[in-house]
Amino acid sequence: MTFVPKLPQKIQYFSTLSFPEITTFCQKSSVEKFIGGRPGYAKAVLFRALLIKKVTNWSYRSISEITGISHSTLVRANQYFLRKNIYEKYFIFLVKQGYKKALIKGKYVAMDSSFVHTFSKKGEIGSEGWNDHKKGYGFKLHLLIDCETNFPISVSITNGLAHDSTLAIPLLKKARYWLKKTDYVLADKGYDWGELVNWIVQKLDAKAGIPIKKKKYGKNYSWGASTNYFTLKAKGRTLKKSIYNRLLR
Repeated sequence: MTFVPKLPQKIQYFSTLSFPEITTFCQKSSVEKFIGGRPGYAKAVLFRALLIKKVTNWSYRSISEITGISHSTLVRANQYFLRKNIYEKYFIFLVKQGYKKALIKGKYVAMDSSFVHTFSKKGEIGSEGWNDHKKGYGFKLHLLIDCETNFPISVSITNGLAHDSTLAIPLLKKARYWLKKTDYVLADKGYDWGELVNWIVQKLDAKAGIPIKKKKYGKNYSWGASTNYFTLKAKGRTLKKSIYNRLLR
């Protein structure tokens, strides 16, 4: 009896894909061509293998057994792609294609971050330090998406201690070309920051769908001060629940 391993459906799907753009992104300069070196595997083949690794979270050795590409070659290829910003370039290429195919409508966009613990559960290069709120070491994935299609528009990866609001404007700046028709930028209370709201209003000509944090007044509380505070914070924002509900979907 012969046992034939059945790979997960998503692996079978990725195995059918080709990535000709990677060959273009990895073209050698005249200096690199002069230095020479053996050809090795096609960069598109290595990219596909590494993409499968990232989707499955399998080890290099597992991917090596599936593809026949040595463990060390995969590690070096990943370092090369990181050094040359190939992953970022391909993401931008996909965003451009999504825009052409109307997958980025841009009327409602939303941003949020996700904390990812380090693989070792210990401090690693780039994680910076212990996150008390998340109870661990890790990194943060900051993402801007189109609310109507869930298509990603902009992404940024930082250490696990970076505050969401400080990454919001850089995230929007990266995607500004795709946000020409934006009406609302949605986010949770973690993004309640006056400078961010002003940037959305002035640079995007849009409204911020960001809830206002409650302010603690203590003994000096007064209805007038509370009303003035809320009125001032509400400028440039939309407070409609129907708009916020798009963020929750």
